[in-house]
Amino acid sequence: MPPMKPSDAEILLRTYLPAWRKNHEHIEWVDRWYRGALDLADKPTIPKATTKEYRELRDRSLTPWLRYVVRSLAQGLYVEGYRRSDQPENAGAWTVWQRNGMDARQIPIHRGAMAHGVSYVTVSPGDPLPVLRGVSARKMMAFYQDPAEDEWPMYALRGEPITGSDGKRYWRFRLYDDQAIYTLDANDENGDGLRFIDHKLHNAGECPVVRFANEIDLDGRTDGEVEPNIELAGRIDQDTFDRLVVQRFGAWLVRYIAGLAKPETDEERRAQKIRLSVEDILIAEDPDTKFGTLPATPLDGYIKARDSDIRDLAVVTQTPPQDLLGQMINLSAEALAAAEAGRTRKWQERKHTFGESHEQVMRFSAHLMGDSEGAADFSAQVAWRDMESRSLAQAADALGKLASMLNVPAEILWEKIPGFTQQDVERAKEVLRSSGGIEGLLRELSEGQQPAAV
Repeated sequence: MPPMKPSDAEILLRTYLPAWRKNHEHIEWVDRWYRGALDLADKPTIPKATTKEYRELRDRSLTPWLRYVVRSLAQGLYVEGYRRSDQPENAGAWTVWQRNGMDARQIPIHRGAMAHGVSYVTVSPGDPLPVLRGVSARKMMAFYQDPAEDEWPMYALRGEPITGSDGKRYWRFRLYDDQAIYTLDANDENGDGLRFIDHKLHNAGECPVVRFANEIDLDGRTDGEVEPNIELAGRIDQDTFDRLVVQRFGAWLVRYIAGLAKPETDEERRAQKIRLSVEDILIAEDPDTKFGTLPATPLDGYIKARDSDIRDLAVVTQTPPQDLLGQMINLSAEALAAAEAGRTRKWQERKHTFGESHEQVMRFSAHLMGDSEGAADFSAQVAWRDMESRSLAQAADALGKLASMLNVPAEILWEKIPGFTQQDVERAKEVLRSSGGIEGLLRELSEGQQPAAV
């Protein structure tokens, strides 16, 4: 099937551009809450008769709490392998992963999906291997016939501002379909002055864009970790601002004197404000004169209110409270695991949703490499690093019992050792093979020999 004509590509882009713009504006608002760079309308409310000092306190009260929520969740999701159902070693498509540096690129892909609700990976033909690149929802939007059920989009539209060699700023749009990628430039994001530049064939048979959805429902709606919790994050910022105001203006003892005569002369008026040092004593001749202090406004209530809202945020996002409050004293491994149980369940859910998307990327990469068997292997799965909090002694005891009591092969259990990466597992297997198996390894050690070098 031939690619679209330039005129058809322009018509199609103009058809989907309004939806892209609306989504772009919405995602930009969500991203400002994610990064803590809020517009004036989203900042804490301050008194109408305000001063520069109040405005400075308002700006200092902003904290990107939702960014910490995303970070806490994303730091437990690392893919470290891709294996077919009938093979213990990584499948051939794993070389595409490694060649594209996806060990590092997967992190912003996951964080983008959690922050904005969705992120994307483009899979393009390359030499010698396909090229994988993550794309933010701030730039790209995919269009599906059925967003809940369809695996592949009909089209995807990507737009971003570009500065040309002449120093002028314009917008570059890329339209993806099942045959090619079409590049068009415009004077602005509204599509004014739209002009066709070129197209690049990929002939993949599908639109080469894979969606990573944080949470997706049966209507195709994708929710992130930020937008549902914006009101709660705003409440915490307001708590912080209120506390800063009281800390600045009300957390001081106010000294007063009642019964002193009003100064009469200009010189007395200039000296009416009394400045005292530590050793000074005030004495009044009038017996009706009274000295006293007004108490400072206590901050405990403001701090407790803020901590309570932070705990609410921890509960609704399934984030361990110690990650947000920093309160963790002498916790055992079991207590720490119990505190992180909610996030652990959330990790498992994300591993299923993101895992399917990673597997889709791997199958499509195999398709582009001409590996029809790998492209059709829907039983192959990505392997995730175990990031649960467990002591090494506890894990070793449990894994040892699995090996001795249930005869589970030790090589499979190595992947469950806390802190063991896939490279560690492969190196252990190679050492075991070069030593003639476990018996050979034990025999060499008993004879005082060193295991064969890897």
